[in-house]
Amino acid sequence: MNRYYRFTTGLQLDLKGFIWFSMLFTFFRFLFIWWFSSQLPDGTTNSDWWLTLWYGFRLSLKTVGIIVLAGFIGATVPETLYRNWPGVRIRHWIYMAASMVFTILFFVRLSYYEIFNSGFNMMLINGMKDDWYAILMTGIHEYGLLWKLPLAILVGLGITWCCVKFVNNTTKIYRYTDRKDLCKKSLMLAVVISVVAVLCRFGGALNYEKSVNWENAARLPSNLLNEAILDDAQALYRVYSIERRRQNAMKILFSREELKQKISLLGGDVNASTIDAAFSHTIKETRLAKQPNTVVMVLGESYALWPFTEKYNHPGEYLVEQGRALIASPNSMYTDVMLAQGTGTMPAVNGFLTGLVDIGMYPNYEKESYRHLYGTGIANVMKSLGYKTVFWYGGFGTWQDVRQFSLAQGFDEFYDAASLPQQGSNAWGVPDKSLFDGILEYMKAHPGEKVFHFVLTTSNHPPYSIDLGEAGFNPLKVKLNDTDTIERTRDTMREMGHMWYADHTMGVFVKAVEGIDANALFVITGDHAERFTFAKEVDIKTQSGIPAIFYGQGIKKEWLAPDSYGTAIQIIPTLAELVGRKGQTYESLLPSLFDPMSFAFNHRLWIDRTGLYDKQRDMPDSYKAIVSAYRDISLWRVLRGNQL
Repeated sequence: MNRYYRFTTGLQLDLKGFIWFSMLFTFFRFLFIWWFSSQLPDGTTNSDWWLTLWYGFRLSLKTVGIIVLAGFIGATVPETLYRNWPGVRIRHWIYMAASMVFTILFFVRLSYYEIFNSGFNMMLINGMKDDWYAILMTGIHEYGLLWKLPLAILVGLGITWCCVKFVNNTTKIYRYTDRKDLCKKSLMLAVVISVVAVLCRFGGALNYEKSVNWENAARLPSNLLNEAILDDAQALYRVYSIERRRQNAMKILFSREELKQKISLLGGDVNASTIDAAFSHTIKETRLAKQPNTVVMVLGESYALWPFTEKYNHPGEYLVEQGRALIASPNSMYTDVMLAQGTGTMPAVNGFLTGLVDIGMYPNYEKESYRHLYGTGIANVMKSLGYKTVFWYGGFGTWQDVRQFSLAQGFDEFYDAASLPQQGSNAWGVPDKSLFDGILEYMKAHPGEKVFHFVLTTSNHPPYSIDLGEAGFNPLKVKLNDTDTIERTRDTMREMGHMWYADHTMGVFVKAVEGIDANALFVITGDHAERFTFAKEVDIKTQSGIPAIFYGQGIKKEWLAPDSYGTAIQIIPTLAELVGRKGQTYESLLPSLFDPMSFAFNHRLWIDRTGLYDKQRDMPDSYKAIVSAYRDISLWRVLRGNQL
């Protein structure tokens, strides 16, 4: 056999591989949309489905091109040069491995989307620092890992067999008559291969401007369809690209003088000796006639805003009955919407312990966080106002190094699941009731002490293992007739049951604390939302908002407007303004909720009087400058320290 014959034969096998993987990704894409089709918003048309498949096909040309290129380089090229090269076998192994890997990834994505309403995203990076044993147990008990993984492998084996059969199909013999004919046909092949390579590189276009890539693939008015456009390789590439940009953004490319300009833009004192001191605030008004001895902040796991909203009034009046009762009390104030610090628990904890805005990094793993105190962190603010600080966590202190981090950042004491009753515990920790019972025992043992309790709960989180019947949950009281975005399925009822449990035990705890100290002050909020499985897509406020409730003797509703909004770490200065006395000082990068900002923002959302938005690139330039200043100051504070 001459080289031209071997090359054209190999090229035909590569073409079959190209067709095979294009069909496979299209099939997975269609199956993914069909699987979650009940979540599609009203008004979704067949045209939207076809556009999703078309954009997805174009985007997947990048992935298909890489797989086929591996076969071309590993089999076709050397097989052309060397007669005895085992090109067929090598190509088979490449295609079989790719078929198996992407089949398993597809199965994983189905569960991943149920949790995060997204294909593979930055939570993968966050998860690398998480408790792997707890994640494994959650996968087994909550998401059927022990049967889904073997099923995925079994299906993958079937798909790889089909792949080999398809690619092994007969090929056509191409010949040439003379050297001139050979040159002509070789040139034509070179042109075709080049054009196909360019089309693959640019997602079905000849240049970047008209390409489909992961950054511009969100072209449809549906999160589900936009996520379906990305195959799993492109979703993973999205994670890689964002992480690479995040790492580049972690580099300080501005001078100390420019830092001072940013501090000045935000109203800080550029003549201060430290960054923290530059944002020192003096309390101008004593709001609570009697300073509470007991201050409790509950950072509730996945304690979301949506059950508090009017749209979800029927299920919410039972699911968050206790939280709603606190809001209804004359001794409370609350925000209409609060933006979480991040989409995970540790970003929220990092925000409260440092008092810094989210910059995409984990301060709990940075050296500065163990060398010096962040004066803007919640423990140090409360200590400056005369409180002993105690951190309570329903999980284990080794998770994300939260024990050492909290103690390094001003907490006097730390208690976790290891020091609490273990009844009903799972891989993530103890039930919220055990956590709250432990705090009550501590309070009884320390009467009259001036203590700030920071409480991080765990129960409203997979694996949903609470015995809801024993806890008192009645699913018949969950009324869903006012919304079509929640389906009464077994899994949904279990999710909402744990939501009810978290709220119920919190409410029982609040009443018990008031029995110990009637003047106690409470702050109730959530670490993030974005985890509940809605039957259909919902708006940003429903998906991402968290509540912020301040409750205690002497609090007045009119202190916060009914349409007030803010970002999570503004709770720190707001709490300081509540418990502090006139003339006392504290340090805070952001103002309190009593001094509303023209807009609020978090890692990806922003809100002002015109609405809530999910793309910060659409911000007015004046907002962007302020956000950039906050983030740059936070970055400098974490990486370079406090000195100005």
